[in-house]
Amino acid sequence: MHQDHVYINSRGGVKIRNALVADGHDIVLRRFVSHAHSDHLYDINESIRNMREIIAHKATFDLLDVLDVFVPKSKRRSVDYGDKIIIEETNELIEIRRSRHILGSAMLVYKTSDDKTIVYTGDFKDPGRGTEVVEEPDILVTEATYGDPEYKRSFKDIIEDLLIDFVTHLLSKGPVIIHAYYGKQQEVMDILRRGGVSTPFIAPYKVYKMSKIAESYGAKIGDLYQEGSKEAEDVMRDGWFIYFTHTTSSSKIRDYLYNNVRHLGGVSINRVYLSGWLFDSLYKQLNETDYIFAFSDHADFNELIEYIDMTRPKKVVIDSFRSGETGKKFAKEVRKRLGIEAVAQPV
Repeated sequence: MHQDHVYINSRGGVKIRNALVADGHDIVLRRFVSHAHSDHLYDINESIRNMREIIAHKATFDLLDVLDVFVPKSKRRSVDYGDKIIIEETNELIEIRRSRHILGSAMLVYKTSDDKTIVYTGDFKDPGRGTEVVEEPDILVTEATYGDPEYKRSFKDIIEDLLIDFVTHLLSKGPVIIHAYYGKQQEVMDILRRGGVSTPFIAPYKVYKMSKIAESYGAKIGDLYQEGSKEAEDVMRDGWFIYFTHTTSSSKIRDYLYNNVRHLGGVSINRVYLSGWLFDSLYKQLNETDYIFAFSDHADFNELIEYIDMTRPKKVVIDSFRSGETGKKFAKEVRKRLGIEAVAQPV
């Protein structure tokens, strides 16, 4: 019965009934995009071509525009938290709920005509605080990026304050480069500003545009300059700034920045990579100027278990397309610790 209601296909699409698919493609009329990260946008262009509508939070559509994912206005179903959509063919209901991951992240609650409730979380963290809890669904479909019992962060409740202190310390030595994924960059900008860091931010085009979008939705961004602009060049020459870029950006960025501050003499440019894959310490120093700092936008193992325990679903379906063997291991942990039926899909 459950497989008829929910199935995660071989391309990571979470197919619910025959009405929609979340974060992947399938032969249905509509697709739900939980957020604008690439691992949740597989086959998006095929969905745009073949489906009637794409459903996403309005901020997600704004971010997709920056990422050059063009969804025609005629196919956009822009939603906000709390919105409800009726599926005309079946008279079933979709509700959009808040999840904390990146700007625009949303979870989906699907209520079937045979009185079943299905929840798809997408990626999330902070259960019951930043991420809404939907109690006692029939099926909960969840991520499990950090579903191994080894993946626990003892300092996550104070991580924002620790990040502010860490960056402030590095700024006393000179400019700082922060490497992070889209969405996480904007969250960190907001954290630093709310923590009293007034240092100017500089960013390349896409990061700049996304940050301005985040600001329009309430993030505190403040002084932000696009790389290559006269204002950014002036800030660089002063030698006091934070440069935000993507995790995968070239290491040559530092050489480019050094050319702009070389005249100051003795300035050190430190680089920080934000990563969720550091558990045993707050940060790891790679060399004299490079660091990995433990900051994640995903729930760790304890939060994943906590969320399932708070919701108390009848069954859990775990996304192992994105979490692999960790997802399969997490299914065993859910069965063992909570006594709830749990399977990992795709098999």
